[in-house]
Amino acid sequence: MLLYRFPGKQIERKKGHFVPCQNDELKGFVISAFSEQKYWLFQEDNFSDSPSFIGEEPVSISQKSYLHKANQLLNAIGSLGLKKVVFSRVKTEIFDANLSEKLFYFLEENYPNALVYFFSDKELGTWIGASPEVLFEQHGNCGITTALAGTKKREDQSAWSVKEFLEQEYVSDYIQETLNKEQIFNIELHGPYDYVAGPVKHLKTDFLFECSSEKANKILLSLHPTPATCGLPKDFASEVISQIEEHDRELYTGFIGEFRGDYSKLFVNLRCAKITKGKIHYFLGGGFTKDSDPEAEWLETENKKKTISDLIDLL
Repeated sequence: MLLYRFPGKQIERKKGHFVPCQNDELKGFVISAFSEQKYWLFQEDNFSDSPSFIGEEPVSISQKSYLHKANQLLNAIGSLGLKKVVFSRVKTEIFDANLSEKLFYFLEENYPNALVYFFSDKELGTWIGASPEVLFEQHGNCGITTALAGTKKREDQSAWSVKEFLEQEYVSDYIQETLNKEQIFNIELHGPYDYVAGPVKHLKTDFLFECSSEKANKILLSLHPTPATCGLPKDFASEVISQIEEHDRELYTGFIGEFRGDYSKLFVNLRCAKITKGKIHYFLGGGFTKDSDPEAEWLETENKKKTISDLIDLL
């Protein structure tokens, strides 16, 4: 079963399941993994749409272990010449899985500018999320993508730090270079500006460009994953992530949404959690540069958890 709502649209509810597909078969409601070029397409059927909460539990780590690994990562960034690496963790808490659908409606009500979803699938498990970040959007011949990086509490009125502006700049430069490689040069930029996403806010830049339906698939797959979810250089950062993270990211930081010819809207799968029987597993990440403070990054992940956990407290 699948429940979702795009910003400004009505809630959609569908019976069915996800089936694996190739990158040239993306058409309809799709989802991807973070890595390994794994994609799934939602296929409607007439079977029960009741959720099930089977599936493996992801590996969680303690604050002590997180800080130890974060310091190792900072040493690697300094010695290996990496610009940025996104280090993520999983936090597991007790949760009554029977409240999952109610939680979806709370998220839908509280995050009008996010893609809000809840699905349960025999192969992928049960997931819920409210993502604020558009990876790729297309309306006719107009393409849109965004750079979203740098994070602090919504109520924090202090100036953005050099580290946060640099994080955002890395993502923006990567998007510009990726589009140029696809022979797209007439690009209109808006930003960076403050963008509020629930309990936190980010720096955001919008990119508008001409994009034919023939190029859409290639642009989507070239953009994913961006430095906002992986790092720079991308291949090197991805290798470091595979060595330092104890959990499989699964669908976290993949993309999710609709891909349909001359209309598409796909979000980065952020602010999400996997639900198993009696538990909820938050996937939480932050961008590390040479100037990062591990304690501050830990607090950033705690704040990102509140997108969902604050609403669970109201159930």
